Amino acid sequence: MERYIKKILVPVDGSPGSKKALEQALTLAAVARATLTVLEVIEDFGPLPGYYDAAPEGSNRVAWVSEQRFEKVHPILTQTSVPWDRKVVEGYPADQICKVAADGKYDLIMLGSRGLNAVTRFLVGSVSDRVVHHAPCTVAVVR
Repeated sequence: MERYIKKILVPVDGSPGSKKALEQALTLAAVARATLTVLEVIEDFGPLPGYYDAAPEGSNRVAWVSEQRFEKVHPILTQTSVPWDRKVVEGYPADQICKVAADGKYDLIMLGSRGLNAVTRFLVGSVSDRVVHHAPCTVAVVR
């Protein structure tokens, strides 16, 4: 029998929703014998007040924010036998999630229904909604 889910992409932003999506993706990946990529999309406009501190003077902003986000999900990943890797990109989250999914030929994107970015959601709509409508593969939205 052919496996239909071989590669799973899980965008994380440090929110409880993305953490729950990662947990469910790991469970599915274990059953499907799939690999998993943890994707962090760092927004161009920098950290939102209250979510992450600004990067220290002279440091790489993308790396700084990424490490703060990754600290929240790293404990989950250290406890799994599922093969996983990590990818960090910069840009608008929905566009970058779809681009990475297409370029990497992922079979499934699993993401949380609500992330940390309330300002962007208010201005341009939900990231999960946009990904559902523009992704090149199946999308599972975890509530």
